[in-house]
Amino acid sequence: MNASTVTIILRLIHILAGIFWAGTAFLVAGFLVPTARARGREGGLFLQDLMLKRRLSDSLGVAMLLTVLSGLGMYVRLAVASHGTWPRTPPGIAYGVGAVAAIAAGVVGAYVGGAGSRRMAAIGASIGPGGPSPEQQSEMGRLQARMGVGIRIAAGLLALAASAMAVGRYL
Repeated sequence: MNASTVTIILRLIHILAGIFWAGTAFLVAGFLVPTARARGREGGLFLQDLMLKRRLSDSLGVAMLLTVLSGLGMYVRLAVASHGTWPRTPPGIAYGVGAVAAIAAGVVGAYVGGAGSRRMAAIGASIGPGGPSPEQQSEMGRLQARMGVGIRIAAGLLALAASAMAVGRYL
């Protein structure tokens, strides 16, 4: 495969996976989590189903990995081709800032979202037929709030990353 073909493949993977990752983060942060919190227990069950049974968290993890790895692949190829000078150019700096923001978003999303989803699933599995106990309700509310903050931080970092990627080539 020649260099142009590799670049095209990496760009397609990067852009398509990034669109899914960022778009889903914006949807979840802006609409799904606030709606689920307003719906109480039913909202928590909806998020649990969405993240665990429908495996949205797994899909986001795959999209994050594809986006980050393809982006790093393109960045390294440009750095190597320029003998290390390209990363110090304005576009290189912009893409570097975008990469750091995206990686930080992935860490926040995995740590806050992943850990919260697993804990919520454990609580959900322990709820008896009489409904959740006050302690379980409190813990679910705390987890939903924490996940809401985490997804808003991740979405903000992804907005920064996408902005840097969108304008980087024009600097």
